[in-house]
Amino acid sequence: MSKLNQLPHITLILLLLYSSSLPLLVSSAKCHKDDKKALLKLKAGFGNPIDLPWTSDVACCAWYGVICNSITGRVLNIDISSVNLSGTISPAIGDLPMLSEIHIQYAPLLTGSIPYSITKLPLTKLTIRFTALSGPIPAFLGELKDLTDIDLSGNRLTGPIPEPVASLPKLDRLTLFGNKLTGTIPPSLFRGQTRGDLLYLSDNLLTGEIPRSVGDADVAYIYLAGNRFTGDASFLFEGQKNTFEIDLSRNRFEMNMSSLSFTHSLNKLDLSNNRIYGSIPESVATLEGLNTFNVSFNRLCGRIPIGGNMNLFDRYCYTHNKCLCGSPLPSCSA
Repeated sequence: MSKLNQLPHITLILLLLYSSSLPLLVSSAKCHKDDKKALLKLKAGFGNPIDLPWTSDVACCAWYGVICNSITGRVLNIDISSVNLSGTISPAIGDLPMLSEIHIQYAPLLTGSIPYSITKLPLTKLTIRFTALSGPIPAFLGELKDLTDIDLSGNRLTGPIPEPVASLPKLDRLTLFGNKLTGTIPPSLFRGQTRGDLLYLSDNLLTGEIPRSVGDADVAYIYLAGNRFTGDASFLFEGQKNTFEIDLSRNRFEMNMSSLSFTHSLNKLDLSNNRIYGSIPESVATLEGLNTFNVSFNRLCGRIPIGGNMNLFDRYCYTHNKCLCGSPLPSCSA
């Protein structure tokens, strides 16, 4: 074959080599230099852990836990889980102007508090859970008007739930379980919303009554166990709701269970360890999806309903009441 005839083949090979290198060129160009600088400062604040492989010689959009916009190369999401973080969250996190989601979890050596600089961000989701973060929940989180989801569970947070946080207009998931929070639930929580997704405040030191706004919002999952709540929470069961799970156990609620009506979507109901009186409504036996039911350690009387899924629940679900009877407890007297 003449050299002239070889030229098309050489040209084709060169084109293939060039085209195959394009993804690498694009990938390396997708990391915004200012975002990379901010992320490296963030890593330094975490104590430069060896299991967080953020290095300057690799494009930051290829780093573990970093998600970028494919066109602009700006960082949109940080998701760091089970990394040996220590130190604190650097204020440099506020220098990521497009960051909309923060997820940092299972970092028991991470201390300090949430920096004010995050108020510069367009955050929609904030998750910092199972760390050693301490102090009060910052009221300045109320400045993040686009927040829909806050999860600060399993930390060492103290003090009340700030009213500006409860008043966030788009908030539909609030998860704060496993802290040492005190005070009452702000009456503004979920106010004006027709639907909420999750309220998870279990295992704190919260007191007072549940605000009506929680019932009005038709929250799908309500977990308030292990606090010091009081009063009548029967309004949580009023109307045509689409609630799936309610756990009010280990509180000081006082209400007449006889008057409660249950949505057919309900699959979990735990009212144990309260001061609930009356009888168990027959309508409980009509809940086809009910798989968890516990009313032990209350002041209930009367016959336990039969039928439906009631055979799933053993005597420990009814024990230590005033005068409940019928299977699985001893028979009722004639």
